Amino acid sequence: MSDIPEEILEPLKKGRFIFTDIQEGSDEDKRVITFMPPLVVGYTVWEKNNTKTGKENYPEDVPIMGFATYDFGMDMSTPLDPEHNWLVNGYEGLSKESSLEDILMYSIIYDLFHSFCHDKEDPNYSHYNWAIYGNLKGRVLVKETG
Repeated sequence: MSDIPEEILEPLKKGRFIFTDIQEGSDEDKRVITFMPPLVVGYTVWEKNNTKTGKENYPEDVPIMGFATYDFGMDMSTPLDPEHNWLVNGYEGLSKESSLEDILMYSIIYDLFHSFCHDKEDPNYSHYNWAIYGNLKGRVLVKETG
């Protein structure tokens, strides 16, 4: 345990996402994943440099990161700044002006759709996607139109 008081180690944001139904696309070309029971993902958002301690909050060389834990125990992290997160270029309405929490939420949603709706032979389908699929396949219903 650190000697640094807890209030100095507080993240910029923290909370949880509760997903029952998520959608990718719209109208006649959409996908919907329904979670039964709902998927709960706890998260925190941190800046690289802690101005109060003078230390780095994480080793990755990006200015801001989101960290999340799925309700089945798996952790993930992703950069949230526009330079390092390509989803801010329009994925499901994200933009460079989107909130950090929206960027993190849609990064998780993207990963969920990639895990359930993309070709598992795709070279970008990784152990992370297999883990999401394997841990959640018994509690999801996927509907695709279009």
